[in-house]
Amino acid sequence: MNTGQTMLTIAALSLLSFVTLRFYSSMGQTGVTLSQSSAGLTATTVITSFIEFAQNTAFDSVTKELPQNVVLSSPSTLTPVGKLGPEGETSYEEFNDFDDFNGATIDYKIGDPERPNEIYKVHFDVYYVNPDNINQISNSQTFLKRMDIKAWRSYPSISPEEATSFDTVRMSTLYAYFKFNPI
Repeated sequence: MNTGQTMLTIAALSLLSFVTLRFYSSMGQTGVTLSQSSAGLTATTVITSFIEFAQNTAFDSVTKELPQNVVLSSPSTLTPVGKLGPEGETSYEEFNDFDDFNGATIDYKIGDPERPNEIYKVHFDVYYVNPDNINQISNSQTFLKRMDIKAWRSYPSISPEEATSFDTVRMSTLYAYFKFNPI
């Protein structure tokens, strides 16, 4: 083999190495993207499940005890703004009204509870909001509450490459207390 053929062989092997490296790098990046997409979809599903659970609880602790006409006569009968949160419950399964979720951060395990495949942290904030502007938090009781929920995957840990592009999933829901008056 002469020098020309040797140089051509080296160039061909270099090109093959470069193409192979780019191919596997691209495949690896696709795996990261799929992992991020899966985590985002799962976080959305987890949040939706908590929203459904919360909306099946009472609007407020007093709405379970007092007659509806008494509660509707004055929003001041509702839980004060500074007292929104759990009333002694230690687990979200025990929460019995909407504002019990306020300030809670829950580790939601997917798979076997002893050896979960994934763990998502889910954080809740509950506010009274202005009925005329649901983006405005009210400093007093109203018949409208908003729950802001954030969820992110905490296990398996996110690689430094993923951490720069993976974001927390955020959702909100409203819960109103009213009496329907048929015509």
